[in-house]
Amino acid sequence: MKIAIRNPLVVSPHNGTILVKRASIYVSDEKIMKVGELTGDFRESTAEEVIEAEDSVVIPGLVNLHSHSGPTAVRGFAEDMRLSEWLEKYVNPAHRLLTRDVAEADYTLSYAEMLKSGITHVLDLYRYPDVGVSVADKLGIRATIAPYASDVYEYFENPKHEANAIKSSRGRLGRVWAGFEHLSYCTDECLDVISETSRELGVGVHTHEFETLEFVQRALEAHGDRPLNVMKKHGLLNERLVLAHVVWPTYSELRELSAAGVSVSHNPTSNMKLASGVAPLVSMISLGINVGLGTDGSKENNRFDMFQEMKTSVLLQRALHIRADAIKAADAFIMATANGSRALKMSSGRIEENYLADMDIIDASAINMRPLSEGNAIAQLVYSCHPGNVKHVIVNGEVVVRDGKLTKVNEDEEIERATAKVKQLSRSLGLGVSP
Repeated sequence: MKIAIRNPLVVSPHNGTILVKRASIYVSDEKIMKVGELTGDFRESTAEEVIEAEDSVVIPGLVNLHSHSGPTAVRGFAEDMRLSEWLEKYVNPAHRLLTRDVAEADYTLSYAEMLKSGITHVLDLYRYPDVGVSVADKLGIRATIAPYASDVYEYFENPKHEANAIKSSRGRLGRVWAGFEHLSYCTDECLDVISETSRELGVGVHTHEFETLEFVQRALEAHGDRPLNVMKKHGLLNERLVLAHVVWPTYSELRELSAAGVSVSHNPTSNMKLASGVAPLVSMISLGINVGLGTDGSKENNRFDMFQEMKTSVLLQRALHIRADAIKAADAFIMATANGSRALKMSSGRIEENYLADMDIIDASAINMRPLSEGNAIAQLVYSCHPGNVKHVIVNGEVVVRDGKLTKVNEDEEIERATAKVKQLSRSLGLGVSP
């Protein structure tokens, strides 16, 4: 489809900085073909749709670099606990009962919320990856799904099945990577299978690491060494690896991550909510580690809001370091867009010609966005904007959210159907959910 977006304020990362300018945008099929004055082959009259955007800001689609689509059944019930207690009392019991049908409902609710909040690509560590790929295609979101592979917990995905899931997802909007939940959930054999799958099929690996001091200790007990040494032993420490959290590494371990080209998902809201600690974000950035932002899951954070993550990532580090310039709004914006795309090996995260047409059109006329100009646009997006300001969302050159509503499905029907399935699991867990 050919789409012309008329004269918005464009805010986009560009070679480590952010460009802010008035410019029209021409999209053809899945690519951005022109940013600037629309002339010649890219004039408005050749477009199938023209979006009036004088009162809008266009930004690259937000990249959620770490999430879990479920189990949504425990959302809002599993509260005020540290990670290990929370997993044992609520999350693992939900996983034991999780079916493909309920996982489909989890993916539907999560991806619908993400799209409506401006997230165009998510790295999703969850179950039944083929189901997630189908939901991603159906709703129109890019999803890279890393399965919960384990040979310690029998109800998680078998690591030997990851290769088939990866192969069957190729060429689709949703795709599968290799993944596992924690080092302590895998034996050495499991880690070798995951590493071999990643290497032979050329896909990334996603997992948690250094999330809490307790899980660092669990890795030591399970494998006899610090997490990075375990990963090196199994050939996992390389540019294909994306680690979530990284709250408790040593400085020398951060240097190893940088040298290996590992990307990190910083998840400040989840880390605070589960009392995991504060990640050394300033050190990561100073060492040149590619850091993106993630919301974590519906049960860890309770909402998928990358605007919240941008703002929190700045404010938390400023409070920690007692420095107003420890992290700047521009840093957070780049983490949420270009850096996330880089970690996922995608040509997105910028509003530039020949990049993928994944973008958000933000309502600049909203009260909380006023006044807005080229001089304050970055700060307004990071500190003032929220998901309710997202007007339209384009993924792969297709408008998948228009005026705040999903376009590819009947939104109300899908959400009600998925909610009913999730409630069934909540009741099975004894969580007292009404019909």
